[in-house]
Amino acid sequence: MSRRSLVSASLVLAGLVLLGLAGLHYLRGYQAQTAGKRAWEESRITTVAFRPAASSPPQSPAAPAPSPPPRPASAKEDPGIAASLPPPAANEKPYPYGRPVARLRIPSAEIDNIVFGGADQAVLEKGPGHIPGSELPGEETGRKNCVITAHRDSHFRHLGWLRKGHRIELETPDGGQTSYRVVSREIVKPDTVRVLQPTPKPRLTLITCYPFNYVGAAPKRLVVVAEPIPSRHPS
Repeated sequence: MSRRSLVSASLVLAGLVLLGLAGLHYLRGYQAQTAGKRAWEESRITTVAFRPAASSPPQSPAAPAPSPPPRPASAKEDPGIAASLPPPAANEKPYPYGRPVARLRIPSAEIDNIVFGGADQAVLEKGPGHIPGSELPGEETGRKNCVITAHRDSHFRHLGWLRKGHRIELETPDGGQTSYRVVSREIVKPDTVRVLQPTPKPRLTLITCYPFNYVGAAPKRLVVVAEPIPSRHPS
């Protein structure tokens, strides 16, 4: 075999390996989302079915839920995304690393994904990840800013479609749902940590790498900010 033929065969083989790895990445994400959505719907059915009525007698305290698995020591978050966040308070629940924490629906961007706790590569392969240290969906810690991130080439590949006024729905583990409306979008540097910080008013912050068609590690971040839509109460 000539040297040119050997080089060509090596390049073809390398390309096939890369395609195989990419395919495996998408397959794992698809399987994780399928299993996550099934578990999410089952948990919501259970939550509604066993929610006590107003007239029901008080029940004995339930046994405490098992502690979530600890965050692996080898897990690494994107330093441009997860840096400079306040640590959890001592009285807060153990962080639900790797577990479903919300369901994110954005019709205008064709996004319907389970959000998992954590922002390292293992979590982001499964779906969008909640950044530890920001407000957890359905909880009130005073941080108010719930930050969710995902890869630009998978679960947030259409995040760039969002514009001011677009609607976002976020379901929480307790069966609640909050509607948001996009109020801003901006392109920032990876070390722009202000977008992660606690805010005076509740908000949902979605982050992904940018540009979307960049080859390699993208140099910037797309940040989409949404605020809750006030509920209308009949007069």
